[in-house]
Amino acid sequence: MSYKLSALPSGFRKEGPIVLCILDGYGLGKDDPSANPIVAAHPTYINDLIEKSKSAGLYKQIRAHGPAVGLPSESDMGNSEVGHNAMGAGQIYSQGTMLVDESFKTGRMFKTENWKTVVGETASHSGTLHMFGLLSDGNIHSHIGQVEQLIDGAVETGIKTLRIHVLLDGRDVPPESGLKYIDMIEAKLASLAAKGVDAKIASGGGRMYVTMDRYNSDWNIVRRGWNSMVHGIVEEADISDKYKGYYHSAREAIEACRAAFPDKKDQYNLPFVIVDEAGSPIGKMKDGDAVINWNFRGDRAIQISKAFELPDTEFTFFDRGTKPKVRYAGLLEYDTEVHIPSQFLVPPPEISHTLSQYLLASGVPSYAIAETHKFGHVTFFWNGNKSGYIDEAHELYEVVPSLPNSETETHPEMKAKEVTDKLVAALESKKYRFLRVNYANGDMVGHTGNFDSCVKCVQCLDREIARLDAAVRAQNGILIITADHGNVEDKDHKGSKTSHTCAPVLFSVTDYTYKGEYTLIPDTVKPDGEGKEGSGLSNIAATVMNLLGFEAPDVYRKSMIQFK
Repeated sequence: MSYKLSALPSGFRKEGPIVLCILDGYGLGKDDPSANPIVAAHPTYINDLIEKSKSAGLYKQIRAHGPAVGLPSESDMGNSEVGHNAMGAGQIYSQGTMLVDESFKTGRMFKTENWKTVVGETASHSGTLHMFGLLSDGNIHSHIGQVEQLIDGAVETGIKTLRIHVLLDGRDVPPESGLKYIDMIEAKLASLAAKGVDAKIASGGGRMYVTMDRYNSDWNIVRRGWNSMVHGIVEEADISDKYKGYYHSAREAIEACRAAFPDKKDQYNLPFVIVDEAGSPIGKMKDGDAVINWNFRGDRAIQISKAFELPDTEFTFFDRGTKPKVRYAGLLEYDTEVHIPSQFLVPPPEISHTLSQYLLASGVPSYAIAETHKFGHVTFFWNGNKSGYIDEAHELYEVVPSLPNSETETHPEMKAKEVTDKLVAALESKKYRFLRVNYANGDMVGHTGNFDSCVKCVQCLDREIARLDAAVRAQNGILIITADHGNVEDKDHKGSKTSHTCAPVLFSVTDYTYKGEYTLIPDTVKPDGEGKEGSGLSNIAATVMNLLGFEAPDVYRKSMIQFK
């Protein structure tokens, strides 16, 4: 099909560049400096831009959670993946947990060839099924209710030996809530004894220290998870007089880590391995076993999937030791372009007609930048879960290497300055008409729960937006500021709030050649076809198209532009 767009009948067209600035995790919260780091930071420049756009009718609040981004209910927090899918595709697709829930509801998951291959064949040969992932009900990477349904399906299929490898959350849920989920899964496993199933937790650790790295930031994280899950080994660097690494239960291990390192919280819990009375690991993987990654979100599942799937000639990230021959599957296909993993239990949404496809086919050169933490969001997720360029001759992606995760709290500025440097240079080159940037600070620092660090990160963002705005103004361009979900706007001084929120986000347009030709549909008016939820992230694509002088395709959610 042709993705070439038609010009607006009115002939409206802006010649200058349009910059879409995504402040990751920057929600709209309470006007309370004691509970909202954004208010406490008093970002003068951002606030001034917002006030000016409000006075011109170029500002509104939009939705970034629940059904507005393809998630099941109003209580489902948005996240960067579904948010960037919605912004980049201009449409709403069933996402992550909704896809999985639909598959459970219909029973389709347990009828697929991959289920039969991974679980059915393992059961028929009396092998062990290993399952691992984030143990949480945060519904960002996983949900414990889905884990329980997977367990039930495996038992129904005939699995008699089950080993669970748990990753503590403390990031999308309260920072020290891990034992709550441990108790829930232990109760589930204990109930299987009556069915003749040997089911136990075998290993674990905190998600940000064990297994769940993303964007190749720190393969040591993946290695720790590999060694504990696959080989039943806790590395020497993590063993001390205070923490021995090998325990008889997950609760014992977690309580020992908390006592030894009270500042680590769940997400940085050291790895642990469960051993029997003789001190032998109870859940080492062996040839003929099967492994399921129960996370549904892709970014922190890709690297561990590579560890299970890539041959020795291609896997150069760490020494895997003797790699057992196991059947491996993800809950979803985590990268639909390069097909990781090769087996998965629920097909991903087929995202097509992305904004990038339309703009590049219509002669709009494009640019994308972020630091490592969010680079995949302005590229892979933005382009409908597809890696690589759409048209390398007319677009450029740039990444700024992030600091290690462990330094986010103490360096809340992260790499925002370096991101701005490259973005300003791209603007000054005059090569691109549409540029998109993600500033990771609000989300990454928000996940630490540190109120003061959150304040500092917002102040840093204010400085960088001032620099960016000056560059846009010099090019007679348009600066759009928005966010993909909430996070940094809802914190306390105890550090107990680390998760995303269901807050709305801003959508602010600053147009340096504005002559009153258009305004945004006010919040009190619902765009046609948008229903009760009003405008959301998926309305951004059509809005950008209009500002560039194009009609949006019929498959898109409506533009927020109303022309006078």
